[in-house]
Amino acid sequence: MLALTGIALYAQDIDQMISSMSRKEKIAQIVIVEIESADDSVRRAAKAQLARQGLGGLIVMDDNLTANMRLINDLQKEAKIPMMVTIDGEWGASMRYREYAYFPRAMQLGALRDPLHIYRMGRLIGEELSQLKIFVNFAPVVDINNNPANPVINTRSFGEDREKVAEFGCAYMKGMKDAGVAGSAKHFPGHGDTDVDSHKGLPVLTFNRSRLDSLELYPFRRMISEGVDMIMIGHLSVPALDPTGTPASISSTIVTDILRKELGFNGIIITDALQMKGVATDYADASLAAYKAGADILLMPLDASATIRDLDAAFERGELSETDLDERVRKMLSLKKRCGMLANGYSPLIEISELATMAKRPLTEAYIQELSDRSMTLVRNKSRLPLTADVKTAYVAYNSVSDESKEFFRLMTNYCDAQRFDIPAGATPAQIDSVHRLVKKYKNVVVAFHSGAPMPSSGGPKRFAQIDSASFARIASWGKRQNLFGVYLGNPYDLNRMPSHKLFDTFIIGYSDNKFNNKAAVRALYLGGAQGVLPVAAGGYPCGFKADRVK
Repeated sequence: MLALTGIALYAQDIDQMISSMSRKEKIAQIVIVEIESADDSVRRAAKAQLARQGLGGLIVMDDNLTANMRLINDLQKEAKIPMMVTIDGEWGASMRYREYAYFPRAMQLGALRDPLHIYRMGRLIGEELSQLKIFVNFAPVVDINNNPANPVINTRSFGEDREKVAEFGCAYMKGMKDAGVAGSAKHFPGHGDTDVDSHKGLPVLTFNRSRLDSLELYPFRRMISEGVDMIMIGHLSVPALDPTGTPASISSTIVTDILRKELGFNGIIITDALQMKGVATDYADASLAAYKAGADILLMPLDASATIRDLDAAFERGELSETDLDERVRKMLSLKKRCGMLANGYSPLIEISELATMAKRPLTEAYIQELSDRSMTLVRNKSRLPLTADVKTAYVAYNSVSDESKEFFRLMTNYCDAQRFDIPAGATPAQIDSVHRLVKKYKNVVVAFHSGAPMPSSGGPKRFAQIDSASFARIASWGKRQNLFGVYLGNPYDLNRMPSHKLFDTFIIGYSDNKFNNKAAVRALYLGGAQGVLPVAAGGYPCGFKADRVK
């Protein structure tokens, strides 16, 4: 166990802790900085100094699990008060650490029907995070994505059904909470219907208040009523809420008047990362502005040391209230206490030797497979599934270099006599036609469109575009003359640019190209039972659509 200096202090009443802190220590306590194992010695020394000053928390930002946790251990040894370690882990620890199995993205989960599945997922994610002594997850996303061109939310949203987004968000949050991890609903007041990435610029929501009340704000109201611990404010200009156009994250009208007073949220309000260009480009004093707007925690300021100095100077000028600061520190310390971080003798250190064992969770992988199986979504079903095993079948793999395509074929051979044919990504019309000549003799042809990216790093639609429209249409035209069964392991919004998918007898949306979805798609073809519904309107189908038999 780590022998923390002044450990008896942590067992005291939180008010006693606050009264013993200097003002700069209090300010530091409401700041969270990013931690990357690749930080050079200068940055590491600066963060160690911040830890000694009372830094409130860390957010993990890279994928080197062992090096990351070793660095966190080193910083925790410097900390006067244990730092809250946080993560942007929307689909689990795997969003940062690839040793862990990757849960489906939210849009795929939006294909499910029962929120109990989402609760169970939240519980499992909470368990893997709490093992790493990560007690805050900046999830769930409760933005309603009804804009197919959204470059940053997109697949990170449960979809466009406000009821499902709200219900699934609450279920995810409750599952994590029951595992000892606090969730954070984001991005208030709603980032779903935008076509600008707030990492790169300032999105503007032009909708009137009535629309915002009925749609964007709806999931946040539900999350508040169900007891969410934290809400993250987005860098979004919303003139209907603040006519000045000030980004929500630094708008007292939106943070204090609307979220705190009107919606009655008494929990922790945290900014989105203050390094993002949506606020950092035009607001050099974004940290101070966010504090004045009413944020309780400042996430990833451009310069944490400068933030502490700037806020301290504002207190010296009489611009800020010590009482308000104490209340914000109280919220942070109360969260730490609830997570067991202020218990006498608590050690925030991770056993590095146990990391590999922690990441191996067979029951979690089994449940991820169940989620994948349940979410496969039929949008065409002219020939009722399942396919019969006694028909020799051609398997055409688009993007044949994909490891996932090899696994798809191996799984198919468990159910039928299959022959594989490859179409490389970016194939010419002549290459596509040459494969068609080879498969004409087969009664059934299964075409799987692979991306070769089992863990895409972006929520945007371009990342998920498996194939250009012309090449897709050329392959789809085969369906005019033979039984064609398609599996698209990508974004359902891509249906909007693939009207020729209706030439397939059967067409399955498989959401992303990974081992779980490949296995689920093959099962859907040969065992039937695809249960998913479209989480968004796409391809002329409404949100919630699931194909029955069509002529």
